[in-house]
Amino acid sequence: MLVTGLFLATGVLYTVACALYLAFMARGSENIGRWAGRSLIGAAVFHVAFLGADWAIAGNPPIGDIHRTLSLASLLSIVAYLAAGTRLRIAVLGGFITPVALLFLFGSALGRSVNHVPYEVRSVLLPVHISVNVLGVVAFTLAFAAALAYLIQEGLLRRKKLGGLFQRLPALDVLDSLGFRLVTIGFPLLTLGIITGALWAVRLDPTAPVFTTTQGFAILAWLVFAGVLLLRVAAGWRGRRAAIGTMVGYAFATAVLVGYMVNSTGAAAG
Repeated sequence: MLVTGLFLATGVLYTVACALYLAFMARGSENIGRWAGRSLIGAAVFHVAFLGADWAIAGNPPIGDIHRTLSLASLLSIVAYLAAGTRLRIAVLGGFITPVALLFLFGSALGRSVNHVPYEVRSVLLPVHISVNVLGVVAFTLAFAAALAYLIQEGLLRRKKLGGLFQRLPALDVLDSLGFRLVTIGFPLLTLGIITGALWAVRLDPTAPVFTTTQGFAILAWLVFAGVLLLRVAAGWRGRRAAIGTMVGYAFATAVLVGYMVNSTGAAAG
């Protein structure tokens, strides 16, 4: 009951924060923006309490399975956004980040993994693999928000709608630079995640297929993000094209999470 109550409270507060951020984007009321931030901080506090209670009852840390890992990624995305907001004027990006965090939270509740790692193949590879992937997802989530905001801001500029939302979104150069920095953070984490994941898969079952659909999405995400970084440095590829590339890479990265969840839930049902 305690865990369920904390989860529901977290979900409600995230939903309230999401609605307030969207209202802030639409109306620009500073009062609404402040309450959106307060609601989001409250949601993060309850989220921490939920993960702590779940850990205490289940006996497994938040990186024990894909569902808890997804919940942790949701929390850390919010924490990273709140931390960045203390230095950058990006409050309005909460309208893009909070819905993603909410989807991650609700997605984490769709089934539970019951698989346990055999003692004889346990190693540091698994926690390292999960940890770097979670941090990579957090960086890419914020990069996705910056990219989406960039495309919206650019569209408003092209249509010469220079009031309202245009005034509340960060400048195009700020969004472009922020997205680039976040991708440069997430890319090496994704690379390390793919390498440790491959090593772990071989250790767990040397006879298992080397290439799976989930791994294919991870490689596609890696290729897209590598292209975004390479073309930016070598050919000055930035702005709209970089934003679209970032969003495509993020779509492949989230497809990896969906693949793990489907496999985990299917194994648990079996």
